[in-house]
Amino acid sequence: MHIDWHGLVEVCVVSLVVVTLLVVVFSLGIVALTRSRRPRMDTVGRGGVAAPLAMATAVLCFALCAALGGYGIHLIVSHSP
Repeated sequence: MHIDWHGLVEVCVVSLVVVTLLVVVFSLGIVALTRSRRPRMDTVGRGGVAAPLAMATAVLCFALCAALGGYGIHLIVSHSP
């Protein structure tokens, strides 16, 4: 039995990088979602722009997470016998 150690290390490194990226993007989405729903005490200045921008950022982060998950499922299904 032959183990391709280079391939195994490559898969482990790519998996760790992608999982770390996924966790960071999901966490940023959670932070943006909470900022978009935080009640504003004063609406002076640019406070009215922050909530829609935070909501758009949250949607973008969650869409990126869904895209990464879907791509991972696609890779698994397309390479299965």
